[in-house]
Amino acid sequence: MAELKTHEEEESKLNDKFAESCKVEETAKTTNGKKKKSKKKNVVLENINPFYEKAFASYPVHLKNTKTKGRHAVASEELREGVTVSLETATAFVVRSEFIAQNCHFCLADLTQKVICSNCSLSYYCSETCSSKDHTLHQSVCNAFSQVQAIARATDVDVDLLRLMLLLLARRHMDSQSNQVDVTPFWCVEDLLSHVESAPAAFKQVVTAASERLLNELPESLQIPVEDMVSLACRINSNAHGLGDNHSRNTDVALGLFPLGALFFNHGCNPNTAFVGLPNGQLAFRTIRSVQKDEELVVSYIDIYSDRDERRQELLATKHFWCKCKRCANPLEKSIDRFLQGVVCNQCEKDVYMIPATNIDLLMKGERSLMIENTFKCVSCGHELEGQILRQSLDEAYSKYAAGMAYIKQKRDYRRGGQQLEALTKKSGHKKGDIHFLHSIRFNSYIPLMNCMRYNGNLKGAIEANKSILSLMEQYATVGGLPSNTSEHSDYWQNLGELCEKMANESPNATLKKKWLKEARHAFVQAFNVRVVTFGKMHLKTQHMQQSIDKIKL
Repeated sequence: MAELKTHEEEESKLNDKFAESCKVEETAKTTNGKKKKSKKKNVVLENINPFYEKAFASYPVHLKNTKTKGRHAVASEELREGVTVSLETATAFVVRSEFIAQNCHFCLADLTQKVICSNCSLSYYCSETCSSKDHTLHQSVCNAFSQVQAIARATDVDVDLLRLMLLLLARRHMDSQSNQVDVTPFWCVEDLLSHVESAPAAFKQVVTAASERLLNELPESLQIPVEDMVSLACRINSNAHGLGDNHSRNTDVALGLFPLGALFFNHGCNPNTAFVGLPNGQLAFRTIRSVQKDEELVVSYIDIYSDRDERRQELLATKHFWCKCKRCANPLEKSIDRFLQGVVCNQCEKDVYMIPATNIDLLMKGERSLMIENTFKCVSCGHELEGQILRQSLDEAYSKYAAGMAYIKQKRDYRRGGQQLEALTKKSGHKKGDIHFLHSIRFNSYIPLMNCMRYNGNLKGAIEANKSILSLMEQYATVGGLPSNTSEHSDYWQNLGELCEKMANESPNATLKKKWLKEARHAFVQAFNVRVVTFGKMHLKTQHMQQSIDKIKL
């Protein structure tokens, strides 16, 4: 199926080889080994459109366009953590099909009562007021909405992708009739990179088929060429942002296009900024740590706890660029990245055998330095280890992880799955030949292990696994300088609080109950503090943590 991808979703495989424009240029050399001077290209940089300057005028942000970074945003002054640097209303957004009858399609509020479009039966509102406000946009695509599910099934294209494409066409038409000042106009969408040349041929083929059928359902005023529909689909896949709900953790109930954010907040594997979904289809960007004046404001669209090769491979597959952010450009021997895939040295036990970062050409072929290097050298003492021995250590760890996940996902055997994962996490990660204690596979093992423990009724085990996750996150922050004010961090604090609260409710005596309630309250306070920074004090998720704190009486 041609699926819709957002900045929150992760892909682990490189699906296609990419255009030559993705490749890093090799340094040309003369026969005597000296670098050959390359001719400088005359790159003409466009001035920042005044519309964008005006859109950011009330925020402490300066917009730039340079040869090395393209369009990007920098802090116009020194910023503390928790500062909003952008607030944007989507050009268009859709509630995901999974939640289509749970959230209002205009304001995203939970549906306690439902006002449903009687024609398409695909649009839900919390009130007649919201239905009325959305009427002009919705009515132009309502008939097409009534056919969109059938078209999606027939062409094997994600229905939410098609729904969002339709709403964007409706916005384009509305913009031609009048300007809606509080919504980012459609023409900004056309400034986004589509990467259509890098999209898989199969994706473009099915989207073409779906687009042809969709256009037959639309009035002439909304129609655009089929090839432009395909480009629009590619723009969505490369640039869409998810909007989380106000209750769950890491759950996107809606997705939309926010051109201002996508154009000016570049990716960085060690971000200083994060985006957060708000009611009414809005997206805010907020600093998650202090930022120096003129420092670029960057966000991460992938898992920052993955190793360098994994991150770069995912960004190539989903965003179509080779990451050269500060973290990825930092020498591996000085970076936390060496620990995320490293094995502890057999001689000094102080560091790891460094696995060199894989170059783009090898990575695009599905190869890695790990698999082709003959020897690996310890960063601290220089001791060398045969590649086959190091690969064997890692293979054993990955086999345990794969076995554990197979028990969980395929057999629903949470006891055996938990046993495999627990065996992987029990090793100290400090002894010779161990995978390092900061290795990404240990972190990735604790998460399903915690869920297995809880499923099996082992609350204490689940609590310990949760604490281990938080401990690793804190060490990633202290050892590697990664951010600690992230939504994921707050989610695990919240989860720990809920586990401790459940433990208190099941405790047989008052002393134990008070102990667990005290731990629960501490965890909720930590979650609240992180969310004040990441989401803001008035966000419903932050307020939910305040309510959890207030509920506990010691």
